[in-house]
Formats: sequence, C-alpha cells, structure tokens
Amino acid sequence: MAGMKLYALESSDPRRLGPYRLLRRIATGGMGRIYLARQEPPGAPAGPTGPTGTAVAHELVAVKTLLAEGVVSRPDRARFAREADLAGRVDSAYTATVLDADAKAERPWLAIEFIPAPSLTELVISAGTLPADAVRRVAAGAVRALVELHDLGVVHRDIKPLNILLPHDGPRLIDFGISHAHDHTSSTTTIGTFAFTSPEQARGKRSTAASDMYSLGATLFFLAVGRPPYEQTDHSIGVLALVQRGELDTSGLPPELEPLILPLLEADPGSRPAPSDVLRDVLAGFAQVPGDGGLERWLPGDWTALIEEYAEQGRQLCDGTVDFDAADAPTQLKAEGASEGSDEAISEMREQLEALRKQRDALVRAQDEEQAEARELARRQEEALRREQARKDEAERKERERRTAERRAKEQKERERKEKQRKERARQERARQERERQERERLAREKTATSAKNRSTGTGSGTGTGRAPGAPPKTGAKGPQGTSGSSEGWGSGLLVAAIIIGILIWQPWDKKDDTASVHSSPTPTFTLPATSGGTSGSGGGSDSASSSSSSSSGGLDDTGTGTEPDPEPETSSPEPDPTEDAFKAVSSGDCLDVVDTGYGGLSSYDWSEEEPNTTSCGNGTRVTVTGTTGDCASGVGKARWSYSSTSSGERTVLCLSGRYRQGDCLLAKHEGDTVSSIAMLSSPNCTDRRVPAAYNEILVVTDVYRATAGAGTEVCRHGQYDRNTYWSTKVDADATLLCLKAYD
Repeated sequence: MAGMKLYALESSDPRRLGPYRLLRRIATGGMGRIYLARQEPPGAPAGPTGPTGTAVAHELVAVKTLLAEGVVSRPDRARFAREADLAGRVDSAYTATVLDADAKAERPWLAIEFIPAPSLTELVISAGTLPADAVRRVAAGAVRALVELHDLGVVHRDIKPLNILLPHDGPRLIDFGISHAHDHTSSTTTIGTFAFTSPEQARGKRSTAASDMYSLGATLFFLAVGRPPYEQTDHSIGVLALVQRGELDTSGLPPELEPLILPLLEADPGSRPAPSDVLRDVLAGFAQVPGDGGLERWLPGDWTALIEEYAEQGRQLCDGTVDFDAADAPTQLKAEGASEGSDEAISEMREQLEALRKQRDALVRAQDEEQAEARELARRQEEALRREQARKDEAERKERERRTAERRAKEQKERERKEKQRKERARQERARQERERQERERLAREKTATSAKNRSTGTGSGTGTGRAPGAPPKTGAKGPQGTSGSSEGWGSGLLVAAIIIGILIWQPWDKKDDTASVHSSPTPTFTLPATSGGTSGSGGGSDSASSSSSSSSGGLDDTGTGTEPDPEPETSSPEPDPTEDAFKAVSSGDCLDVVDTGYGGLSSYDWSEEEPNTTSCGNGTRVTVTGTTGDCASGVGKARWSYSSTSSGERTVLCLSGRYRQGDCLLAKHEGDTVSSIAMLSSPNCTDRRVPAAYNEILVVTDVYRATAGAGTEVCRHGQYDRNTYWSTKVDADATLLCLKAYD
C-alpha cells in the first residue's frame, strides 16, 4: 500500500509504553524514536471486530521515547521532562496535540496525536513544487501555528519542510519544542536542517522567535523553487558556511512571492517581520480572491492524490482493516493463490520476510551511521567555531592593545607639541618685553642727550659777563672781570644739571605697564631758552630755566624751542587666543581625538586634551561632534565641551556624542550585581589594573546591535554555554544597544 512507511518492531524496541501497545516504528530521530501505538491498557477487553473479523483497534497515537539503551541518565530524563512540559502547554488546531506523558517512567514517553499525512518534504520530492497561491495558503496555516506558539513563549527552533504535515484540513506543525526543546541543537542538527536554520543559529547564538521566521522563509522558498535558498552543495560544512554568512541564492523565486519570502530571509533578526504581520498580509491577499473551497482547490492534483493515499491508509489503520497481529505471526503468512497448507509457500514467504528484515536492518544501520556521522561532523564544526572565535578574540585583544598604544603615543606626542608651543610663546613674550625695555632705554638716552645739548646751548649764548646787555653791574662785585657774575651763572648751570640727574635717576618713563606701548605717556624733557641779549662786562647778568613736555626724543624743532608736538595715541588690539581658535575651527560632523580620562569623577568630565584636535573618523575614534551652536541633546553617551576666552570674552560650546564598536572598553562603577555608573566617553586600556578613584571596573563592549522594542541583556549571550554576566545600555537616542561585560 502506498503512503507512509511503517517498520516492524526490533528486538531492542519496547512492546509497551504506559497504557499504549506499540505496533510499528514510524521514524528514528537524532534523540529518540516515534512509534505507532494503540491505547490499550493491560487487561482491557478487545474492541469490536472489523470487516476482516479482527478486533477494532482503540485510538491510534504516536508515542515518542528516548533512543537510550539501558538506564536513562538523569540529565536526559530531566531534558525529556522539560520537553514534555513544553509540549503540553500547546493546544492548537495547527499543531499535533500532546495527549499524555510520563517522564518518570523507566523509559520516558510522550503520546502525541497521530496524523496520517505526508510532510512537505515528501510532497515536493514526490509531486513537485507549488504555485504561488498554494504557497500562500500553506504559509497561512504555518504562520497561524507560530503565532500561537510564540504567544505562549515557545520557540520551535526546527521549522523545516519535514516538520510540517499537510492533511486535508490544512498544515500541522509537529515536533515543536520536543526534539530541540533543550540546548543541544548543534549536536542534533542534520544536513537537511542546516539548509533551513537561521544564520544566528548556525553561528551558535540563541534561537529566538525571529529564528523561526527565517526557517519559515526557507521552507516556503523550498515549496516554490524545490530547493533551499542557497547554492547547491553536497557538503554539510559548505552549507553551514553559506548559512552563517547569509549568502542566499534566490534565483528561480517567482516575483509575486518575493514580498512574502524575502523579508523573512533577512540576515538581521530585527529586520524580519513578526508572525502576526505576515499572517495579516497573507490573509489580506486572500480577501481579494472570491471563494475558498478548501485546501484541495489550491493544490496540484499530484499533491491531493498523495494526501488522499495517506488519509486512506490512516482510515484503514484506525478502523482495524490492517491486522498487525496477523502480519507479525510468521505462521499466518501465505503466498497469494497458494494453498493453506503449502509448506513451500510458507518457507518462501519466510525467506522473503527475512530478506526484507535484513534490508530494513541495513537501512536502519545506515541511517544510524549517517546520523552518528552528522553528529560527529557537527561536533567538529562546533569545535572549529570555538577555536575560530578564540582566535578572533585574541586578534581583537591584540588590535585593541595596538590601538591603545598608538593612541597613547599620539597623546604623548600631542602633549609634547603643545608644551613646545607653550615654551615658544613664553620665549616670544620674553623677547618682546626685552625689546620694549631696550627701546625705553634708547629713548631715555636720546632724551638725556637732547637735554644736555639744550643746556649747552643756553650757557653759551651770553657775552661772558653773566648779565643782560645794558644791565647795571651787581653790587658786591669782586673785580673788574666780573668774577662774581660768572660764579652766579655757573651756579645756575649746576642747578639745571642737578635737576637732570635727578630725573635720570627717577626715570618716570619706566613706571608704566609692561604691556603698554612705548609712546603711551609723555616723557618730560628740559630745555634752556636762548637769552634775549647781553653786554660784556663783569656781573649784572641772570639766566633762567623753564620746563616743557615732549613725547619725542628728537632735537630742536624748526623754531628753535627744542620741543615737538605730542604723537597720536595708539589703539591696542586683544591678544590672540590659540585655544579659542582651535574650538572655533571644529565643525559639526568632525571626529575628535579626545576621551574622558575619568579623573573628573562621576558627575563631570576630565578631557584628555586641553583643546580639540580633529582626526579621521576611523577605527579607534571615540567622539563625534554633533553640533556647535550650544543647543546640545542630552542622553547616554552625550556630552558638552565648552571654553570661555579671557581675550575675547566669548564662550564656545561643542556638542559631543560617543562612538562605539565591539572591543571598546569603558570605565564603570560596579556595586554588587549592578553597574551604577559608566563613563560612556572614556577609553581606558582594557588591561589596566588601576582605574580612577571614582570607578572600580573596566567593561568591554561585546556586541553592538540595532535596538528593537523590548530588546535587552538577553540578546547578549553567545550560545548555550556562555556563562558570563552581561549588562546592556542604549545609546544614539535608544537606536543602538550595547552589550557589556567585565573585561577578563
């Protein structure tokens, strides 16, 4: 009879599990076997007879048990108990219903509804691919099952054509959370499963509801094209590598199915649609088609024929037409048309049966060997992935240390450059002050020379008698040569000389501010007026001195008075401020070579540079300028850096935002199981043993994800064996999720 393949029980198979009598073996999986069984408690009377006179069977079920021989280990029993509990939570018209279970039995078992229907794998192989409308119909039933599973918090983790049966009433999802409810997906994955798994599962990461959606997309692609959505290869390692890299080959996909299938095959789990969205879009398409008429109306004839063969076989099994007891009794085997007592016919049929059994055993052994080979292959692949990940981690660690060393060398070079600039500015300032001092001394010397010249001109203009012409001689003269008058003129000269010497000692022109101009205040000079006339003779003459002001060191003017007009006052400009110039040179979108050292404490920043220094926005750059208007956004990873110039009185503000990539390290304060504070713009050396006093931990960025609604720390774990403690935080206005852990 065409239809499902049923295998006779072997000597290693149990004959009863709980209240169920095992009749045939349906299939052998990676972790267990599934039997066709009849609910028949020990001692129960036989039911009514069927058309052949045999007892009508009670309800037929599919019973799953572990593939273990001998005593079931405690971990396997615990996993099976979790599987039974997980499966029992699901009660849907689109899945196989769990009827009963006993995880504490000597050999744990799980009874499931028996569905006599072919899988999508067998339908495609035997009857060909589906048209677009039929693919949408099958997709609607499968998505309904996923909507109900995901609402219960159940992730199937093994959606593939082999796990979707197609009876007349629509798709039925089987094996949900059963053979893969525990965390051994990689060890039970076969070559067929590789082609329908998601990229994150292939990389050993945690399975999510989005993983089920990717597998559904690969399954629908298989229905429409007849192959998985990857380049064809006979090597499982090659298939796994294509899945890990997300290298799709979607050639042959009908254009009308692209809006349904391609979004499901997005490499980024966050970009895949939810089951409810897919169901809404599919049902909206159905609303445009008049009438329904059942699934058979939308399926090709070869598909409906095969489905009917399975259904007829199921009816015969359930109503007792097939007598398993008679088939198992060798003495009742008869060749068609042979006499009842023909020993030769019986012997021949026994030989044929034995040959069939040997052939079956060989197939089972080959299947077991193939599965063992697949498990070993998966184990080696997992080990290779672990080694590759360790190599990548080591390379990333060395790269981080190299970048840190380069950054520190650059910082040291920048500090030396700024120190050199500071010393050069100080040297130039000292040179300027020295030039001003020398200029003042030169002016003083010129003024002294001018005063001496004026004095010399005043004493030589008389007639030698010391009195004006026609003036009467003074009384008390001592001789005819007028020696008394000459002595009086000499005394007046001494007085003028004493005044000049006092002024030179006082030097009032040096009492001004060092930063003032050389000509910022007038310098007093003294000149002697020329005599109006004189007579020769002794005595009777008198000289007088008057003072005037001049800001020039020049000699006599054109009138002979020895003075010049005051110069125009100079207007002083503010000194240039290099730091202010550096701040104003920065534009929005620039990247800065600056980080928070952490020594400013938890509530303030201590920047590693005194002024901004733009750099290329490549690897290692931690800070981006988002604005220069002063209107800065607040949030995690945001900061302000301002500078007030004492020269211009202006205040310049830069709005900063952190840049993050995998492998970056941040300063943090860790209190118990909680990280209370993170310096989001810091960049310590990941291997530093000492941190600023305000912090006590260095965290490393393990992953950078695009944040989705409800996403948190649960996305940070790498596979089932990852025992690290993670924290997460959102930056970029909650658009990016950072995964963090303590640096080992």
